[in-house]
Amino acid sequence: MKRQSILLLLSILTASLFISCTQKTIKTDNKEFKKKFFLSKDTTKGALTVDIDIEIPTAFADSLVLKSIRNVIITNLFGEEYISHPNNSIVQLFSKNIFTEYKENNEPLLQELDSTNRYSFNNEHTLSGFSLLSDKKIYVYGIERYVYMGGAHGLETRNYYNFDLKTGKLITENDIFKANYKAELIKLIKARIVEESKEVKDEKDAEPILNLEDTDYWTDSIKPNGNFYITDEGINYVFNPYEIAPYYLGQTEVTLPFKRLTGILKPNSIITYLVKKDAKQ
Repeated sequence: MKRQSILLLLSILTASLFISCTQKTIKTDNKEFKKKFFLSKDTTKGALTVDIDIEIPTAFADSLVLKSIRNVIITNLFGEEYISHPNNSIVQLFSKNIFTEYKENNEPLLQELDSTNRYSFNNEHTLSGFSLLSDKKIYVYGIERYVYMGGAHGLETRNYYNFDLKTGKLITENDIFKANYKAELIKLIKARIVEESKEVKDEKDAEPILNLEDTDYWTDSIKPNGNFYITDEGINYVFNPYEIAPYYLGQTEVTLPFKRLTGILKPNSIITYLVKKDAKQ
């Protein structure tokens, strides 16, 4: 009887230890890769510069949730065809493949040019993937990418993915906001663009916006785009070049504090705990 009690106690302690060691938040591993791939033996004729620095989710208490999150992140970083590849080789494989594509696109043009031609086929692909908010309920991941394929300028983009750690699914605007939220949210986004321009008016070359209609913003295009990230204090929307304005205006980030969103937030959503926490501060 005593022996059975001891074995039972040991079993309970072992189970408790296992549970306490289970990863309750997303754990990631960092992967870096930087290399210049030359188009030909003549290094003056151009090269593809690849610079990658990303986090890949590697551990979580629920393996199915982890798999779902990893699949979304890998797909948006590299493409769906890379999901099945091991984390340790995925960055190198992606770099090799985009170099192959770069050569296929530019070698024929290089061969057509006279050897004295000074034109250089320089391309660039910079990629960053990183964790933002990460707790036991929500995991937020961001991707920044800069691609230059020749021409007047490259294109820099930022995209964000908010995950529900119970399901592994992406958190959408419909999960957060009440029905018929769009009209009110559009008004708030436009108002915050104006307000935030005044908040940075003392910065170099920054002019405050007095009226959106008097700017080069495409006001009819300003609307919720699904590209947002959740923070402890609110929801931030990001609009990439050409979404709501010409290229020269760059990216537009709009900060929406929870206190400004209370009228359109669902009362019991995945972010309610953050809203309540913010209200107490």
